[in-house]
Amino acid sequence: MAEELLFTVDGATAVPAGRISLAEAGLLERQHLQQWVIDHPELIGAGVKVVTFEYGKWVSAGGTATADRLDVLGLDRTGRLVVVELKRDRAPDTVTMQAINYAAMVRRFSLDILADVHAAHLGGSTTAEEALVQLMEWAEGVSDETLSPPRIVLMAADFGPTVTNTALFLYEAGIDIRLVRYQLYQTAAGEKILSVAQLLPVPDAEDFMIRPRSSGATQAAARASGERRAAAVQRLISHGTIPDGTEFNIVVPDLVDQDRDGIRAWLATDPNRARVQWHNDVNGPVKWAADGHRYRILALIRHIIETATGQPPRAQLWPPSWYRAPDGRTLHQIAEPLP
Repeated sequence: MAEELLFTVDGATAVPAGRISLAEAGLLERQHLQQWVIDHPELIGAGVKVVTFEYGKWVSAGGTATADRLDVLGLDRTGRLVVVELKRDRAPDTVTMQAINYAAMVRRFSLDILADVHAAHLGGSTTAEEALVQLMEWAEGVSDETLSPPRIVLMAADFGPTVTNTALFLYEAGIDIRLVRYQLYQTAAGEKILSVAQLLPVPDAEDFMIRPRSSGATQAAARASGERRAAAVQRLISHGTIPDGTEFNIVVPDLVDQDRDGIRAWLATDPNRARVQWHNDVNGPVKWAADGHRYRILALIRHIIETATGQPPRAQLWPPSWYRAPDGRTLHQIAEPLP
């Protein structure tokens, strides 16, 4: 990759600043680089709020704690999680797999869990409810459905061809992964200067590219489709499409492969288990007839699966397909045509 040149300037005199490593400057990854990101989240991209850092409360399916520690977890303005992996020097060739592993783990986060984690990060007497308010003020319309799939940011002093090649492949395959390179310089006067730039995807690269018209249109349509899927509840509520009190039935989609028949049998045992009422409230859009409580659409489906099977969902869910209106359409089908 091309080396950046940095100079101090005094009139006609330009003096080059020399590049130094964090180690040469006596700086560390966690105590310094990580703290810079926490204090200035714009280093990893515009519009990112730090939710927590050094998160390590993971457990395996068997209940065993793991040693993985996520460097920084953020939330962007669209309500999407941002997984940040920091490296003190040149990123190792395995960094992409490490980041993907963290992204796979955080996609299990619900908004309630995220609020608990953020409250712990804020410390003091901050409650989960207060942390949730802050998250919702930051990302209007954030919900369980918007959190995933997470964005990935890799930040290092340099990236080798293995990392850049893999990251480019993942990006072209539709995974939002970004490479951010930082460089530390020292001037002749001993002052240290930090430079940060996004290497992949190249910012505004498409402004300088000519491509077949259909290719760009197809990619734009795919991105728009993904955004529509992620924001189904928000669009339904903002458009007022469904009147408060509208009844929906809960149906188990055929694509569900986790004891589908068992879940259906459990719902059929009590007619109220398969009935909800719609409310135009992003914090609790469905009221479950079985207990009279309000739920987010994903939280209720997770609760039903866990109660019916005794196990948490084994795969990522697409909850709008579980709710069917009196006219036979699912929430997904009702939301799909909305802008």
